[in-house]
Amino acid sequence: MTKPIRQVWTFRSDSNPNQEYQTLQYTDGSTSCACKGWTRRVAADGSRSCKHTRWIDMGIADHHCISTHNYNHQPQPTNHHAPTKIKILPLLGRRKFAV
Repeated sequence: MTKPIRQVWTFRSDSNPNQEYQTLQYTDGSTSCACKGWTRRVAADGSRSCKHTRWIDMGIADHHCISTHNYNHQPQPTNHHAPTKIKILPLLGRRKFAV
């Protein structure tokens, strides 16, 4: 199952300044993170959380991140007679494919 991404934040690790984590917020408001705190800790009800996702929920992620990117999910016009081209900016976690 692939959910559309609304926004991505990149945070630097506190323990290793060379390590960065991406935290995603989906269009349904849910979040996920690539940090060890989010990937390793699961609550009894199956939910996950880390400081990065909590910062997003509190609305203060922009103060702690090193970069952020908004995704615009507007439908793109299609031209069925256009020559084959490569999409320039694929969504996070997806590969580029010729269309």
